[in-house]
Amino acid sequence: MGHTCPKTCPKSAATDEITVKTGAQFIDFTFHFFNTAKTLYRHENQVRANSLAFQAILELSQRPAGSPPVTMSGLADLLRIPKQQLTKLVNDLEEKKLVTRIHDQANRRKVYISITPSGQELLSTLHQAMLDSTIQALSVYTRDELSEMSQAFETISRLMEKFNPDILLMPLTMK
Repeated sequence: MGHTCPKTCPKSAATDEITVKTGAQFIDFTFHFFNTAKTLYRHENQVRANSLAFQAILELSQRPAGSPPVTMSGLADLLRIPKQQLTKLVNDLEEKKLVTRIHDQANRRKVYISITPSGQELLSTLHQAMLDSTIQALSVYTRDELSEMSQAFETISRLMEKFNPDILLMPLTMK
């Protein structure tokens, strides 16, 4: 089965078989990972571990110490969702006391979002529940397989630091 790259693909990617093979493997892995995560991380909390709300709280929690809170527009961009969708999401998270809105004193239209201590605590609880589930699922592997998997994850993590999905941001369309 041949691959035809859209006009927006870099020329080298259109003809480079290893790039096409790696891309297909990445997509296969991603589908498998999301399916596994969706099943494995079903925890009953205020926020599901595989939800947009979880992603929002995670983004807010990973802000560098001392950095200013992120704006609503900034968070919408990070989550790649429309601002209208973010407003509803933030309303729900604020109602659950997981985030707080902070209005800029100089420009009242500018609104910052910050994670609350309750939001941090929930994230910590979810992280531990996810770790417990993962450790249980890993119990079927031998020590050698776990070592191999650990090395693979280290390699993938290092290589993924260069991965930039913004290079070819295109809407997915099904024909």
